[in-house]
Amino acid sequence: MRSLPKLLGLLGGLCAAAAWPAEARAVTASVPVRAPSLAGEAVTFDLTIGDAVGPVQVRWDMGDETRTEFMVDDVQQVHTYAAPGHYPVLVTVKDDVGFTSVAFVHTAHRPLVTGSAAGSTDLVYDPPNAKVYTANYENDSVSVLDASALTKVAEVPVARGPVGLALTAQGTLWVLHRDAHSVSILDTASLSVEREIALPYASQPMGLAISPTGDAAYVTLMAVGKVLKLDVASGAVVAELWLGGTPRGVSVSHDGSQIYVTRFLSEDSHGEVARIDAATFQVSTRFALAADTTTEDTDQQGRGLPNYLFSVGLSPDGSFAWVPGKKDNIFRGPFRDGLDLTDDNTVRPLVALLNLAEGAEDVARRIDLDDRNLPNQVVFTPLGDYAFISVAGSALVEVRDAYTGEFVTALKETGFAPRGLALTETNKLFVHASLSRTVTVYDVADIVSSHDLITKKLTEIPTVAVEKLDPQVLRGKQLFFNSADIRMSDQGYISCASCHFDGAEDGRVWDFGSAGEGLRNTVSLLGRRGTGHGNVNWSGSFDEIQDSDDNIRHLFGGKGFLTAEQLAVGTVGTPRGDKKAGLSPELDALAAFLGSLDTYRPSPFRNPDGSLTQDGVAGRAIFKRLGCGFCHTGVDGTDSAGGKLHDVGTVKPSSGMRAGEPLFGIDTPTLNGVWEAAPYLHDGSAPTLRDVLVTANPDDRHAFTSGLSEAELGQLIAYVQQLDGTVDAEAPSEDDAEAPSEDGGFLGLGCSVTGGRSDRRAPLLAFALVASLMTFGARRRRPS
Repeated sequence: MRSLPKLLGLLGGLCAAAAWPAEARAVTASVPVRAPSLAGEAVTFDLTIGDAVGPVQVRWDMGDETRTEFMVDDVQQVHTYAAPGHYPVLVTVKDDVGFTSVAFVHTAHRPLVTGSAAGSTDLVYDPPNAKVYTANYENDSVSVLDASALTKVAEVPVARGPVGLALTAQGTLWVLHRDAHSVSILDTASLSVEREIALPYASQPMGLAISPTGDAAYVTLMAVGKVLKLDVASGAVVAELWLGGTPRGVSVSHDGSQIYVTRFLSEDSHGEVARIDAATFQVSTRFALAADTTTEDTDQQGRGLPNYLFSVGLSPDGSFAWVPGKKDNIFRGPFRDGLDLTDDNTVRPLVALLNLAEGAEDVARRIDLDDRNLPNQVVFTPLGDYAFISVAGSALVEVRDAYTGEFVTALKETGFAPRGLALTETNKLFVHASLSRTVTVYDVADIVSSHDLITKKLTEIPTVAVEKLDPQVLRGKQLFFNSADIRMSDQGYISCASCHFDGAEDGRVWDFGSAGEGLRNTVSLLGRRGTGHGNVNWSGSFDEIQDSDDNIRHLFGGKGFLTAEQLAVGTVGTPRGDKKAGLSPELDALAAFLGSLDTYRPSPFRNPDGSLTQDGVAGRAIFKRLGCGFCHTGVDGTDSAGGKLHDVGTVKPSSGMRAGEPLFGIDTPTLNGVWEAAPYLHDGSAPTLRDVLVTANPDDRHAFTSGLSEAELGQLIAYVQQLDGTVDAEAPSEDDAEAPSEDGGFLGLGCSVTGGRSDRRAPLLAFALVASLMTFGARRRRPS
């Protein structure tokens, strides 16, 4: 079956070729009724003819390789399309004077389910009231738009960090808050907050969907691996289910019987979507999105692990679920398969199609969106024959044929970071351009009817009256997301957000050997304030955020934000060379955005009031006793500001180099926020914190943990899991005399590493001294 663009172009060409000169074409023809039909059922097409001269002969081409011969007065055709699809119908008519033709696309669709599915989104449409609502995350507000007049009606202040919206049958709007870990219930008539529903502390609620049955709401808690079921009437939590991982997107089937939840960050083996039976609230199916290790890497396709699974779009026929995300090519690199990473084959956009009846992904139909970045939400036309996909990193909405998966067209100029989508009954598509602070509206009637590819951008509606972000910070975040700028990515695949969505990390280990580094575990940028901790990257290879222009030009395939003339001055073109700050407004804006990331996400391992648990308090004492503050010192928990690098026994050949120079050690990472940053170490070789302290620390070079009991080891891990930048009150004790000094030393002994053998042994010597101060009981070894 041909793609729609080819079909419409072909039909236009045939019509032009078949048409007789105007003065000779007496006969006219039309097919007035062109209603879609069900696949497998007969449909009748009636041809109306006028102004004929003599006998009229008709030939029908039904678009599915069925074609009649010219027959006199063959004005009706009854036909059955075996499969769903878009079929180019061409009717040719001739009389004694000339020819004419009628061409159109007929849609044969699957049977539709009754009702509509529901899914998590930051934009919702309210048909009875003709209103559209948006959640404005950084501005802590909800905007109300008139869907008919295409104007903003109001902006309502709400709690911190609204990320999701859902409407109830009673006309209230539920607002989900990631930062305030709560739900606000908004009366849509008075536009006032009726009440708040508290959710577990630091749980990072990310997805919200209300069942089409109206009685239950489902909330994903990304930080604790759970899904909650709430009673819509009372707001009470009636059930919870532990899924594990990082549950994010949630959708509910049209009848409320099935719930679908994405795991945002994937394991190294596969991505995952869980199907939950609503009646039992237990997992019935786990859809595994297999890693692609066999596709040839080219400029239009490539290998990769499904990751960043944002949401689930359920088709109106109930047959498939579309899951947008990305593919990470963690199989490529000099230390892995000998091939350098390229801008075409590092990250690629992905839409996975889950066959709901079979309970598995239809791998053959997996869609690779060429030259795109970060697809994140899918909505369908009423027949389910076209899919609209918002592509946050590419600043557009892509339209795909839902039956073939083929590209139809793209709606461009959406604004920065389009996310939520809503298609109205009047064929208006509302797109939330979250970083432009607008909703862009398109007329897509011709696409919905399969008449043409023409779309009309109607307007952009501002959503935020008073912006909370500094203008330079907001500009920096826009640049951080946008791969449509050829200075960021020539092919459009990669932006900073591709691996650091919302400033966090993607859980992957990349082979940056071709960039003069080695195996590198993606780090979260949250709380680091740009260069607030010191040099950045595991090797400390950049001393200013503007040095990232080097990665942009070499890894992203971008043109870069500095000119060749600027790079040729002094050592500007070299990382840690002459300063780049002030040379590019765009790089300075990126630095301003990263500098604004001054907080970590609160740890859910703490008590509900945010204080340390009993084990956390005990672990803090062990942390001090072991002298972990040698390197993880101060409020930031790192000695990076002093330019120190350390080899604690983890540097190996695959660690590579430092920006093309010898690598003698690793920059000390902060421990704040590590509770959500697995895997660990610069090469991701430690899956858990226990592995950091035990498996990857056989000679006690990282910490003298062999002297800890199992209970003490658990307490130390508990403390590290609770580090989130909170300054905890601490009663004075005798141990205070042994606290690390301001220069990172312990008892006057520093442990910086500059590359020499004696320097690398300093931490071990220090730990030996610490151990001599410990009680005999604390030095007993754990049972093997």
